Amino acid sequence: MDADDLTVKTVRDGAVCTLILGGSTDLLAAGEFLQQAARVLDDRIERLVLDLARVTFLDCAGVRALAIATRFAPGGCPVIIRSLSPSARRIITMLGIDDMENLRRLTAGLRPRDRRQNGVSGVRELVPVTWERAGPYGEASI
Repeated sequence: MDADDLTVKTVRDGAVCTLILGGSTDLLAAGEFLQQAARVLDDRIERLVLDLARVTFLDCAGVRALAIATRFAPGGCPVIIRSLSPSARRIITMLGIDDMENLRRLTAGLRPRDRRQNGVSGVRELVPVTWERAGPYGEASI
């Protein structure tokens, strides 16, 4: 394992779930991160914390993966990003998504083509997902 490989540690404290990310959170690691997030985020969570203190590299695909992961949390669940590493802070500031609402807007209008919520079936099994942008009237556009 390379020192820059993505690591995701999950810490549960009651209804609070903290995902501690380390290494590179980039295009190559986004899918792995989303699979891990989908496995651990469930309806019992009342607060999601994303700890980015150990992130050594974050690109736009990594930011997008963070935004999609916030959608795995139950509706109304507060999401907190804490302890930004310098590289994570730089890209988040550059993209102008320094608050949760702006981060969540990155996934606005996206839905899985197979109509499964967040690419997870009712039994929390992971399924391949291809995202599409919804048209102005809610119809799918390719």
